[in-house]
This record gives sequence, structure tokens and C-alpha cells, in this order.
Amino acid sequence: AIEETAVRGSAVIVSHAASHALASQPGVLRVLVTASPSIRRARVASERDLNEKDAARAVDESDAGRADYLKRFYGVKSELPTQYDVVVNTDRLLPQEAASLIALAAGR
Repeated sequence: AIEETAVRGSAVIVSHAASHALASQPGVLRVLVTASPSIRRARVASERDLNEKDAARAVDESDAGRADYLKRFYGVKSELPTQYDVVVNTDRLLPQEAASLIALAAGR
């Protein structure tokens, strides 16, 4: 489904490892949107109404699941910034600012 969507063009694909699945496709901009662990924990706590400990656990479990998925399906031992064309750290950027940077990189 990821490859079929990419072939049609002009799409934003948000999926586990879509950037790895499409790494060899021309015209694909591979973007990693990230934040520091403390910021991610705070956002998860706020969005899910969790305490700090439960938010940390949720972030850790999510990271472990992502790492396992990348390893099992794509042989990725460690996710690296160099596996992406653009890496956006949202620690200090508003969502609109991050989206603008990504759109600029995509040539829009």
C-alpha cells in the first residue's frame, strides 16, 4: 500500500518505516520528525493525561516497538539521521513551523 500510494505521487505517507520502504524511490523526501526524550515524555503526558512515569514508559515502549519493527522488516540495527533527507527537531518548533520547513524541502 505504501509503494502504491507513492507511485501515485503528491502524497504524505505517515507510517512506520515508510521512509525505509521507499528509500530507493525517486522523488521521495524522507523526513524524520523528532524531539528530545524529555519533550516527548511531556507531550505524551499532556496528550494522554498520564503522570511522568507512565508517559516515560509509553515513550520507551513506543521507541522499542519502532526499533523492533525496523530491525525485523528492514534489517535496520539502529535508526540514524542519515537514513533521512530531512530531520526536524520539534523541541522548539511549533507544528506549523515544522510543516513549513518540510514543505520548503519538498519544493512546495
